[in-house]
Amino acid sequence: MLTRAHLDALRRYEIDRVLALVSASRGAVLEIGAAGGFQAALLAGHFDRVAAIDLPQSIPAGGTAFPVQPYDGQRLPFPDRSFDVVFSSNVLEHIPHVEAFQAEIRRVLKPSGRAVHVLPSASWRLWTTLTHYLDLPARVLARLGGRNEPPSGALVAAPAPAKPGLAARLGNLLFEYRHGERGTTLGELYLFSRPAWRALFRRNGFVVERAVPLGLFYTGYSLCDSALGIPARRTLASILGSATVLYVLRDDSAA
Repeated sequence: MLTRAHLDALRRYEIDRVLALVSASRGAVLEIGAAGGFQAALLAGHFDRVAAIDLPQSIPAGGTAFPVQPYDGQRLPFPDRSFDVVFSSNVLEHIPHVEAFQAEIRRVLKPSGRAVHVLPSASWRLWTTLTHYLDLPARVLARLGGRNEPPSGALVAAPAPAKPGLAARLGNLLFEYRHGERGTTLGELYLFSRPAWRALFRRNGFVVERAVPLGLFYTGYSLCDSALGIPARRTLASILGSATVLYVLRDDSAA
């Protein structure tokens, strides 16, 4: 089972890599999809002002590590040219209107600002699909025991709502659902690739300055969890591919 401490270790490593690779420091940063505010709290130590937002249903009711403001998922609740950096981590793939949303990001960025996104890679999609079947016995046993449990990893989107009928229930068990809001599970092998993300950003007015694998291997399931530490995951990333890629963008229309 995935522990909170291990998930935080993965996200802390990624933030450290982001801060090392992104030249911007100080100024104002907006995190989109901040959830419990863990990464926003880390960013607060490096910027003069941090704003964090998420959908109301994604903000934990029991409190957050950093203040997270609810928003409607459509319009960013800030004036034009408010931020030096707009940051997201494993969020854009969950936005159905991701292309139109780029205009909102461009609107709140200062002319010299940068959009910085950590996104799942095609390697993550491949290995998550394969480890789906390693995790399958545990889910079958849970269903037989009368428990409708999600996959053991917290690094995947919630499963699609269960549908009535035996065939649908078997399908929920046997086939991996897509992670994001576009395409299919197999289609995500392309949609999560660097060429696909680059093309999406270019279509919507951004120049991709950098696309850098963050160098950590993990999948959407919690197999091995903290038994496989950061050093081992770094080594695996050099062989099996990085789970995430950092994209640094600037507005193509900015002076």
